Amino acid sequence: MIFPVLWLSMCALWKRWWALAAALFFSFLGDVMGWQNELIPQIGFFAIAQILYIIIYSVLMPPKPSWQKPVRAILLSAVLLVYGVAMYWIFPRVGDRFVSCGIAVYAVLLLGMCYAACRHRNAFLILGATLFVVSDFIIGINSFVERVPHAHLCIMVPYYLGQLLLYVGTLKLYNARR
Repeated sequence: MIFPVLWLSMCALWKRWWALAAALFFSFLGDVMGWQNELIPQIGFFAIAQILYIIIYSVLMPPKPSWQKPVRAILLSAVLLVYGVAMYWIFPRVGDRFVSCGIAVYAVLLLGMCYAACRHRNAFLILGATLFVVSDFIIGINSFVERVPHAHLCIMVPYYLGQLLLYVGTLKLYNARR
């Protein structure tokens, strides 16, 4: 079940949204590595995807300055709180220092993507980014803390839905700027 993200990547490529196609393609490569239980390459490919998403939502399609500073501060505080909880709960149980560092860096990129997407005040982007974070949080719990019942469904449903919503949200951003 790794092909939905590849399909979205091809749709973005067909529309000539190069950065989105690349972000989705690197996510697909991360899916392939996860399917093969290759954690370090999986983290690496997803890190590249998050960097591309951050570039899309911060540089290529910067948000309009519509939120006041207190709202942005609350949003950033929520993102930092999620990072803190994840690092408190998951990080000490990882064991391998190299993997721990990779997870910590990846979590910063993932939450940076979430923050960048949420600043657009686009419901599709907000929900898509949040579902992506939820999916990865469940992966961390399942991999390092305790087994999650029906983990595959609990991980993949929000992940695929999150990727689809990020695609649709980016489409709406693109069309609004034309």
